[in-house]
Amino acid sequence: MCKNSIIYFFVMTCIFLGFSSVYAQEDVEGSKDHPLISRYEGAYIQGYEQVNYDRLTFFKGEADGEVQDTTLEGKVTRILYYLPEGHSVLQVQRNYQMALKEAGFEVVYECFGGLDEIPRDIFRDFETIGRRNRNVFNGKDHSYFMARLPGESGDIYVSAHSIISDYADMDRQPVTALQVLEEKPMATGKVKVGKNAETMAADIDKKGTVRLYGIHFETDKAKIREKSESVVAEIAALLQQKPDLKLQVVGHTDATGGMEHNMELSKQRARAVVKFLASEHGISEDRLTPYGVGPLAPIASNEDEDGRARNRRVELVKITGR
Repeated sequence: MCKNSIIYFFVMTCIFLGFSSVYAQEDVEGSKDHPLISRYEGAYIQGYEQVNYDRLTFFKGEADGEVQDTTLEGKVTRILYYLPEGHSVLQVQRNYQMALKEAGFEVVYECFGGLDEIPRDIFRDFETIGRRNRNVFNGKDHSYFMARLPGESGDIYVSAHSIISDYADMDRQPVTALQVLEEKPMATGKVKVGKNAETMAADIDKKGTVRLYGIHFETDKAKIREKSESVVAEIAALLQQKPDLKLQVVGHTDATGGMEHNMELSKQRARAVVKFLASEHGISEDRLTPYGVGPLAPIASNEDEDGRARNRRVELVKITGR
């Protein structure tokens, strides 16, 4: 997001949410507003968490009577606000939504009602911050919305869940749980665990195959990303150490997307590895045979991101008998 957009967003949130430098109560130690969105006028913070990189689940719609969710990764900020008495949940939520829309956000999903209409999972995590001895999300007029702002370096997601609480500082006090996730690449290279030529050779000799996760491609494309070069260099070293070794280079995808698309994508990615080894490391393409099997050989469930990540891989398989 460009600097001007950030400034505009902050100005608009200040206008619509009524930013105030003086709060009715003291904020909990170490807490602060998110830099892109102010608090509702007179609110104070009773729970706060910020993590530089984590995952967060948002509820984004309904299908066949069930609420659908999405789990995203990036910088996570979670703030529990207590608001002044006398404000309705609708008043609070509409102020947030108006400010977000003015700043370019799209409200993806909203719901308003009792616990039957809003799943407990929407606010369960906020029971673990703030007042540990009581759950402030017992009350009435539960309301939730989720909004999204596209950005070149990653999207920003905001959700707000507000209620009239039975267990806040004051009787029948409005409470808002604000969650912000800023998509961004995770800092990598902090832990070094990988396959070098020696460990690849050991796997090939013992099992006839080696599974690689260090070859990364651009999203939904067959272009190898720069951070993959060290792993590809180790494959080249393996082939140079074993001049008689021939390999099948097998591309695998997860089950997201159509079958035909994934089959073709996995094939193109395998070919990209072969071409890279030939053009950058002088390995003869006669020693390498690319294959793509798409999602047909999973090693984990495709029902969650951890499993899908394990299924996205490149495998080297020793060619024997020819």
